[in-house]
Amino acid sequence: MGKHIKLSTKQFQFLYSYPAYAENRKQQQEQKLPLLARASAAYGDAFYNLKESTRKAVEMICWFAAEKGYCFAKEDYLCDRFGISPRTVRDIFKVLRKAGVIFTVYRHSTRQNGLGAPVHFFADHPLYEKWKTSFSLPDCHAGCQAEKAEIPCESKNEQPKKVSTKYLSLSKKLLKILRKKTCLDESFTPKNVPEDFIKAVKPFFGEAKEIHTLWQKAEIASRPFTLLRDLKDYTDLVTDAFKQSVYALKHRKIKKDFHAYFYGTLMNMFTYQKRRETFATHPVIYNWVDDEDLPY
Repeated sequence: MGKHIKLSTKQFQFLYSYPAYAENRKQQQEQKLPLLARASAAYGDAFYNLKESTRKAVEMICWFAAEKGYCFAKEDYLCDRFGISPRTVRDIFKVLRKAGVIFTVYRHSTRQNGLGAPVHFFADHPLYEKWKTSFSLPDCHAGCQAEKAEIPCESKNEQPKKVSTKYLSLSKKLLKILRKKTCLDESFTPKNVPEDFIKAVKPFFGEAKEIHTLWQKAEIASRPFTLLRDLKDYTDLVTDAFKQSVYALKHRKIKKDFHAYFYGTLMNMFTYQKRRETFATHPVIYNWVDDEDLPY
């Protein structure tokens, strides 16, 4: 386990007094969304199975971090505000650290081995480069581990290892064979995934599992926005988000996880789409920008 980074009183004062990146509530909300997308992606599909109070605590942490790229809210504050246990708060930061979303340092203290209150830096915030330089923060977080490589398809020349199936039923034997020997191509993708999306993804991710996982990311990202139509009606939007993510990957703009970047892009695009639908359906607000019938 690496040595903890400690902030001196002078360093913390510099951190605290540094000008805010988000200068008002609107900017803070806009900056919070990609941080929240990255945080929820750390949980994966399990994020929406968390208790509402826990999800709200995660959202508040991202809200605090949106202003300057860090959060130092105390454990007691989050517990009291959202009615959650100290262990739940610690688990939130543990999950975010392990996924590489945050890096935690500690204020200097004369007690507890010199470790005072924690300060959590969000790696995806625009100010992280500033904090990394100022406080010698790492490029790759201490708790961040490389993703486990998926088992590749075995070539015809490779001999699979013999696995005893003496005590397995026929269905379990078949499942084991499928898992070990077969990579399912795009034709096996579940029918809830639109054909147009499959065609766009196929040249880059040819396996059914990977294509389905990407579509599930879109389903999760769309849930908070309560859009007017079914997700399949926004296939072009999801496909465009995928293409933007691939472009960013090819130009080495994605430093960490492709799925997380894709998820964040979706969140931004769904946010814009929700605004357009709100303008279009609101009885009072009129969208003058998109009105093509105006004489000027």
